[in-house]
Amino acid sequence: MLIRRLLWPSVVDLTEVEKCPACYGVSLCPAVTRGLITLHPFGTATGLLNMLGSKNVLFGMLGSQKVVLKKLGNAEELEQLDKVICDNTDLGSSCHVNEAVWKQGDLLQSMREHVASQDGSLFLCPAVANLEHLFSNVFDKNKDISTKVLHANIWTSVMINPEPLLLQVLQEQDGWPVAKYVGACGRVVVEEYAGEMLTSYHNAPWLQRAYFAYQLLIAAHNFTDSHPYFGFYLTDMSADNIAVDAQGRLRFVDLENVIVLDRNVPDEDKPLSWNIPHVSESFDCNGCFAFSAADICSHSRSDHNFYAVCQHLLGPQAAPAIIPGGLLHDTPPAHASILELVQECSEPMNSSGRFRAAQDLTALLAKVLRQHSFTAASGAPLIFSLSLAQKCRRDKITLQTMQLIMKHGCTVVAHKTKQQSPQWKTFAPPVPKPKVILIAQDCQLKKYCAPCIYED
Repeated sequence: MLIRRLLWPSVVDLTEVEKCPACYGVSLCPAVTRGLITLHPFGTATGLLNMLGSKNVLFGMLGSQKVVLKKLGNAEELEQLDKVICDNTDLGSSCHVNEAVWKQGDLLQSMREHVASQDGSLFLCPAVANLEHLFSNVFDKNKDISTKVLHANIWTSVMINPEPLLLQVLQEQDGWPVAKYVGACGRVVVEEYAGEMLTSYHNAPWLQRAYFAYQLLIAAHNFTDSHPYFGFYLTDMSADNIAVDAQGRLRFVDLENVIVLDRNVPDEDKPLSWNIPHVSESFDCNGCFAFSAADICSHSRSDHNFYAVCQHLLGPQAAPAIIPGGLLHDTPPAHASILELVQECSEPMNSSGRFRAAQDLTALLAKVLRQHSFTAASGAPLIFSLSLAQKCRRDKITLQTMQLIMKHGCTVVAHKTKQQSPQWKTFAPPVPKPKVILIAQDCQLKKYCAPCIYED
C-alpha cells in the first residue's frame, strides 16, 4: 500500500496547501478539492524517480484536458525553503511555514535581492528596480488576491522556480512559444500538456526538422526582441526542454533558468558597453552550454539566444547525448548552404556575423519550406512573422511592409482586440493555398510585435 501511494500520489497530498501563502497560489484548489484533476497512469520507473525526489513532474487530466503537474523543485529544495523560512523567525520547533512566511520582512525587497544575484534561477539585470513591472501581468491576473498574499506567492516561486511567473509574463495566448499556464494549488502548478519532446523528432523527415529549425530561430528573435521592455535569454535551451504540439508548433516547457535583461534602465544604470551588441563566445567543450551572464547584462542586446539555437540545437556541435549531430543532421546536399549558415551562426567570423547569419538562415529556411509547400502535420498554413519591433503603429505596418508582403506572397493580419475571441483584419488580399500567413500584431493593443521574416 505504501509503494502504491508513492507511485500514485494523491493530488491533494501533492499540493501541500497547508503551507500557503508560502506556495504558488490557490486558483486551482477548487478543482483539486472536487477531484477534477486526476493523475495519468505512469510507469514504475517514473514513479520511483518521483519517490526518490529526483523528479517532481507528473502528468494528469483536468477534465478532458491533458495537463502537467509540477512541484517546481525536488523534495530537498522544497524542504530547504521551509528551513530558510523558519530559520528567519524565533518560532523554533513550533514553526509553521504558513505563519512564519509573514515574519520574513519585506518580501518584495527579498525578491529584489534574490533576482539581483546570479546564484538564482531568475536573474534580472542590469538593475532590479523594474521587478514589479516585469510581473505586471501576474498582478493584473490576481487582483482578487490581497497584495500581501500575492507577494508571498510570487516570493515562493522566485525562491524555488520562476517558471509559473514567466509563463504569465510571456503568455501562450499572446503568441509566445511556451506552454500555457493553467493555474496553481499550493505547491503544485498546472500547465497544459504541450506534446512530445523535440528529442523524439530527431529522426523525423528533414523538411519537418527544417520547420522546427525555422521556429527555433523565430523563438530566439521573439525572446530577444519582442517584449517592449525586457529581453529574455534562456540559459538551458535544450532539446529535452522543448515540446512539439499537435499542430507541429514548438513550445518551450522549462523556463526555470532565464536571464531577464531590462532594456529600459535609467542612464545611470547603463554599463559603458550598453549600446554595443553583445557577441556570445563559442566554447569548444563537447556540447556544454557555456555563457557569461555578466557579459549579457552589460549590453542592451545579445546574440545569446541565436548562439544557443545554432550551436546547441541545430548544428553538429549540439549535445551528443541529447540530439546527436544536431537537429539538421543529414541535410540534403542541395541545401548545403543551410549548413554553412548554421556554422556561421555558431562560430561567426566577425562581431555582427551571428545576427546576420541567423537572419539569412531564417529567410533561407522559409524559402525552402515554401518551395516544398511544406505545411504542419495538421494541414494548417505555415506561420511566418515580420520583424516590426520598431514599426508598431498599424499605419506603418500597412505602408512600409506591403512591398515585402506581396514579394513573399503573404497576407498580413493584425490583432484588433483584447477580447477572448480575437477578431482579425486582413490588410493584404488572400493568396492561393498553400498560403503563408504573415502575422503583424498591433502594438497599440498588444504588448509586442511578433518577429521575424527578413528581406532577402
